[in-house]
Amino acid sequence: MTSRVCSLSAITLILVTHACASAPPPAPLYPELLEAQAQSAMAPTPKPPPAAKSAKKSAPQSKPSTEPSPASDGLRKASRPPVELLTNSNATFILNFNESDAGKTAKEQCEQSDSSRDEITACLQKARAKISIESLRFIKKGGEYWWVTLNRYKGNLLKWHVIQFQVGEEKSDWVALKPFGKDKGIAPMARIPRKLEIELPNDFTIVMKDPEFGKLTFDAKIGLFDE
Repeated sequence: MTSRVCSLSAITLILVTHACASAPPPAPLYPELLEAQAQSAMAPTPKPPPAAKSAKKSAPQSKPSTEPSPASDGLRKASRPPVELLTNSNATFILNFNESDAGKTAKEQCEQSDSSRDEITACLQKARAKISIESLRFIKKGGEYWWVTLNRYKGNLLKWHVIQFQVGEEKSDWVALKPFGKDKGIAPMARIPRKLEIELPNDFTIVMKDPEFGKLTFDAKIGLFDE
């Protein structure tokens, strides 16, 4: 009797174990949530959206102006009336032969022939020596105006011509001077001109019209004389 009971117990245990092994796993509590998680894991990772372009277009870079500046040549218009600039007590006007009509003509003529550089230099020096003016001054003393030309002789700068003048017609960049009386310089002129026409394109340059040599250009220098 006892062995029979044991056999039944063993059979029962085997059946229970088999039943437990073959039983399906319990159903999930939230099947919709698991399905959504599975789909999310299988889906490809989305790429980040491209950076949004600015709705405003970048302003075009400004191009440099091709128009010449009024001061591009480094010279400005005369800032004061012509006579006031001419009679500046510290101003001396030095002849710029190369920029004068006589200098330009001489350069063209001297360089026409097949001459050496030394010969061309000698030719230019000879043309320059014909103009007995190295510098100019316009002096105001009291109510009198004096036109003074200076030239170098044996190393000394001498007053070649000293002539009194009156101020004639005057514009913003031009003036007419009227010489009169005797030339009190060391080399008096044979004939004193009746009128001197002087242009003042800026504060640093004057252009005097000479009856023999055409337009003579002078550059202003400050401090050579102090009166």
